[in-house]
Amino acid sequence: MSKLKNTFRKLRARLKPRPKDSHDEQFRGHYIEWRAKRLAAILNHYGPTFFLGKTLLELGCGHADIGAFFANLGAKVTCTDARPEHLVVVRRRHPGLKTITANLETEWPLGSYDIIIHMGVLYHLKNFTGSLEHACQNCRNLILETEVCDSDDPNFVLQTQEAGFDQAMSGIGSRPSAEAIEKVLRACGMSYERITDDRCNSHIHRYNWPVTNTKTWEHGLRRFWFAEKR
Repeated sequence: MSKLKNTFRKLRARLKPRPKDSHDEQFRGHYIEWRAKRLAAILNHYGPTFFLGKTLLELGCGHADIGAFFANLGAKVTCTDARPEHLVVVRRRHPGLKTITANLETEWPLGSYDIIIHMGVLYHLKNFTGSLEHACQNCRNLILETEVCDSDDPNFVLQTQEAGFDQAMSGIGSRPSAEAIEKVLRACGMSYERITDDRCNSHIHRYNWPVTNTKTWEHGLRRFWFAEKR
């Protein structure tokens, strides 16, 4: 874990947003430490050289700070978001990144990639199954992270109304059980490893919480997987 902590400290220092960029107000605060912890977990799983020369797609990119990080590691990065105003910021801040406007509820005009970053997107979709199937069909390696509900039923999913600059475009999001997500991964021919410790815990965001089958959801209860096509 000392290696992970050292990686986290370096990432946290590098990922502080530009202080004079007003758009950073949307994705700063708790995002900085949380983003750094998740990136540290990814680097410690794959190693930094894994991304060199690989094609990578970041879904629901926001301002593409994550995509830009992997571009700095040598990945050929494409970023997509349903909100064009986010991609305006991406093109200004990270002009080397390719951008595509796409609503993952209804379309996949994105092609195939070596790696897909699917973090913080799934629970903002009404049709989470369709999005996950598209992602699995179009990559070799899938990095998946999402909020989930408190259930171990592989057929259980809650839906909830959402509103905000980083919430569901349709106004309805999904909170499936982690087992429902893994059911889709297996059906799509993916093997996977789930993070079960506290390495990504940050502020309200928790990954190592125990399931008690309340069939409810609480903001911040999340799961994280590294998946690969078998």
